[in-house]
Amino acid sequence: MPRIVLIALIALALGGALPGQARIRDIADIEGVRANPIQGIGLVVGLNGTGDAATLTRQAAANMLKRMGLNIPLNNVPPENMAVALVSADLPPFARPGSKIDVTVASLGDATSLRGGQLVVAQLKGFDNRTVYAIASGPVATGAVTARGASGSKETINHPTVGRVPSGATVELEVPQRVVSKDGKIRLLLRRTNFANARNVTNKINEKFPGTARAVDGLKVEVTIPQGRVADPVAFVADVGEITVEITQKAVVVINERTGTIIAGGDVVILPGTITHSNLSISVREGFDVSQPVAPSFDKPGDTVVTPRTDIQISEKGTPMVPIPKAVGAGEVAKALNTLGVSPLDLISIFQDLAKAGLLQAELRIQ
Repeated sequence: MPRIVLIALIALALGGALPGQARIRDIADIEGVRANPIQGIGLVVGLNGTGDAATLTRQAAANMLKRMGLNIPLNNVPPENMAVALVSADLPPFARPGSKIDVTVASLGDATSLRGGQLVVAQLKGFDNRTVYAIASGPVATGAVTARGASGSKETINHPTVGRVPSGATVELEVPQRVVSKDGKIRLLLRRTNFANARNVTNKINEKFPGTARAVDGLKVEVTIPQGRVADPVAFVADVGEITVEITQKAVVVINERTGTIIAGGDVVILPGTITHSNLSISVREGFDVSQPVAPSFDKPGDTVVTPRTDIQISEKGTPMVPIPKAVGAGEVAKALNTLGVSPLDLISIFQDLAKAGLLQAELRIQ
């Protein structure tokens, strides 16, 4: 049975926002302030025989030893306790040299587990693959467990070839971030394009700081720092972020085919109509019939005959029609769909047909 989840706007007990309201800092970001992905190639050592068997690992290990003054032939490097991995991280805004950030380590070869491994020093670079922004190293934590039996059976919990090194990278170079543009403005970017929300944000900011905000479009709102707040833009940004505004959400129904989860916003509406659904099942069974002859005689010997048998059964289970006498919200939609008792694949067809019929007043997203 698919699970139906209803999402409504809920008051935040700590934030003080009423239903249908949110703080500006929870729905918008500042243009020019963002995280930057960085990555590099690293070598994980100290594995318990779960490493790679590829030439790539031998080469990486030989190169590392050579940098340390040990010139060992490639074929003399045992790779079973080592693995080459992709090391990645997000460099957060305003990270300064010396700051610590988490890194993710993922095996690139045929290693079966990174559990218990140690990441050797790896350089993390930006998109240009030249500038080093952080240096990563440390023990790899996978949170995975693998058990093997003597007969070769294996049971694994979680993913053993991907792990994390908490606070495993030290920032070496800062990425410049600009909160205030050269013309003295702060530009807020809504996380979802919505003209009504852009208007509401603009009006609320102007109520507290008159004449400072202007909506550029459904995504961007420009805010001019008042003359008396120019000396402390951080405090001004914080004050703007705490302003509570009325928000509107687009009516959306999201269906996850893999998990059978349906998420319907509180604004989803189905117009008056009728829904019915039926399941058709076909069962095919193969078998054999054995025919035993009567007791054989000397002049007419008997033979045992085996003949194939095929049974085909077709059944159709009908579901009563579910009427929708008036326009209903997400709660009634959930109740009606649960009454049908259909599978996620069938729900996709039902929602698509509802949208084609003009009864579903929402955007349908299938994942």
